[in-house]
Amino acid sequence: MTLRLRHLAALVPLVFSGCATTLYRPNQLPTPLLREAGELKATVGSNNLQLAYAPAPHVGLIANGYYGSYDQNGRSANGWLAEAGAGSFGPLPIPNLGWEAYGGVGYGRVTLNDTLDTNGATPRPVHYDANAVRGFIQPNLGYVTPYFEVGAGARLSGVKYLALNTRGYSAAELQDQRLVSSDVTSPVWLFLEPGVTVKAGYKWVKAFYHHVWSVKLGGKDLPYDGDADVLGVSVDLAHWYDHFSW
Repeated sequence: MTLRLRHLAALVPLVFSGCATTLYRPNQLPTPLLREAGELKATVGSNNLQLAYAPAPHVGLIANGYYGSYDQNGRSANGWLAEAGAGSFGPLPIPNLGWEAYGGVGYGRVTLNDTLDTNGATPRPVHYDANAVRGFIQPNLGYVTPYFEVGAGARLSGVKYLALNTRGYSAAELQDQRLVSSDVTSPVWLFLEPGVTVKAGYKWVKAFYHHVWSVKLGGKDLPYDGDADVLGVSVDLAHWYDHFSW
């Protein structure tokens, strides 16, 4: 899915902020809300790109990409993410209300270079890089019309850090900032991540706002961001508009 160890935002996504240590930050949930075979949806927003396609009735394919970078006050970081998945979708008895469910896996990597100045000592460079995989399952529910869409989903993510390499930190600093490699890479970290999406526009093009929350499920203490916002544009190539009815 997705790692930022201090600036690093998410293994999937990895997004950067500028202050406290952060090992995980949630990315935009895939909530395409497909309605028919042959439909193609794409969203572009806040360093995120998402694609969804229905190759057959009730079959959906999804792909997500993320790239972010940060450079401020002698601190620089960059990270990327790629993930893909598949699932199913269908209508509900209420007109224009539908369901969908997806599962997928992703891989991401992040690199950070920083300078530490502690207790008046001479500033020294520090570095870390990390990579991880994330698997997820996610059901969605949504109401879709040519003029607006409202969707909600809940992703259950399992994050496994494959490697964490550090340079320049003392043992105490690694412990304080939760950068001890064995502590980070040993567990599979579980997160429950509900999210909502609102789109407004006309037929093929809509602006959207997305908010996702993230709650760690059990395990040891892990610094992570509890939510994220995404703004962007969605494009939907479909034929169901031609016979839409309320």
